[in-house]
Amino acid sequence: MSFIHIVLLPVSPNAPQELVDQVIADLNRLSEQIPFVTRSSCGKTVTQRGRQYTHALLVELERAEQLSEYAVHPVHQAVLAKIKAIVAEETLAIDFSDTN
Repeated sequence: MSFIHIVLLPVSPNAPQELVDQVIADLNRLSEQIPFVTRSSCGKTVTQRGRQYTHALLVELERAEQLSEYAVHPVHQAVLAKIKAIVAEETLAIDFSDTN
């Protein structure tokens, strides 16, 4: 069993590509920097189905209770500040447990 945190990002077309690339790289390294993050993956959408959301992040945690720890973790807070600098509007987050 694991807990999944998904964030959809509406990256501004005016955001500097270098900063966007850095944010993606930082998000992809979350599982290397936060011990209870078992997987992290971020990338740009390859279809138009995401509407205004151009990028997505998937973070897998061991337990749902760790979401509050993740939210305040210094590594997450650092990348969150960068995210706020590149998004055009509010992000959308969905959290769920993958139990049957």
